[in-house]
Amino acid sequence: MTRVSDEKCSVAFGTTLDRELLPLKVPPTRFGNQLRIPRAPNLGPGRYNNDEVSTFTYELEHRPGCNKGYSLGARTANRFDKPLHLDTPGPPTHQEINGKPREFSPAFRPFQTGASRLPPVNKNSQEHGLPGPGTYEHKVSQNRKVKYLGSFGGPQTLVTSIRMKCTGNGEKDTCCSCYEEPNGDYYEYKKKALCRPCYNKNMKTETKFSRSVLHHFTKVRDCSGVHNHEGTNAKLRLMTDKDLKKLRYKEAYFSLYF
Repeated sequence: MTRVSDEKCSVAFGTTLDRELLPLKVPPTRFGNQLRIPRAPNLGPGRYNNDEVSTFTYELEHRPGCNKGYSLGARTANRFDKPLHLDTPGPPTHQEINGKPREFSPAFRPFQTGASRLPPVNKNSQEHGLPGPGTYEHKVSQNRKVKYLGSFGGPQTLVTSIRMKCTGNGEKDTCCSCYEEPNGDYYEYKKKALCRPCYNKNMKTETKFSRSVLHHFTKVRDCSGVHNHEGTNAKLRLMTDKDLKKLRYKEAYFSLYF
C-alpha cells in the first residue's frame, strides 16, 4: 500500500514568477490590444528624485561653465560684426537720371523753322528708335510642323504642297487659257491646266473661271526634273530617292512660311 505525502510544493502552478493580471498585462490577442492601457507603470509622479537635483547646494556644485576659461581670450564670438554688403543693384543703376536737364542744340533759324517735322529715327536714339505699332506681325501661327498621312503602326506619307504629275509618253499639258505649255509649276483641276500668269489673271478678272472654281485648282509640277521618259513609258531616273525625299521635305517645310 502506497502512502501519499502531505508535503506542499513551494512552486504554485509550476512557477514562482508574478502572475500577469489585468489591466497591466493583457492577453496577446486582438481583444487584448484594445483593452491595453496606453501607459507605462514605471513612469509617473514620484518616480524621479527631484529633491536631489533641485537643491541650492546641487546648483552651486554643478554650475555650468566654459572649458576655455572666463578671460577675454576665451571669447569665441566676433567682437565687431562684419559690414553689410548688398550685391543687388539699386533702382537708378541701369537707367538715366530723370531729373537731369535736357540739352538743346542752338537753332540756326528763328522759331525752329528748320527743324524736321518728325523726330529722328536712328540707332543712338533709344526714345524714338523703337519700332512702332504694325511693324511686326503678331497674329501668326506658332509651332508649325510638317504634316503626315498615316495610321497607327502604318506607313507615314508626307503631305507635300505640290503634286508631282507624271505624263505618259512624255506629253506635257497645255494651258486652257493661253494654249501654251506651262513653264515650271502650274495649276490643274479636272484635267484642265492653267499656268501661273493665267491663274493670277483669272483671279483678278474672272474672265474664264470664277474665284470659287479657281480655289479648287491644285498646284502641279511636271516630272521632267525627276525622271526622263524619252518618248516612252519608261522612267530614267535623274535623281536618287534620298535627294527626292530631301526636296519634298524642304518644299513642305517652306510651304508653312511662304
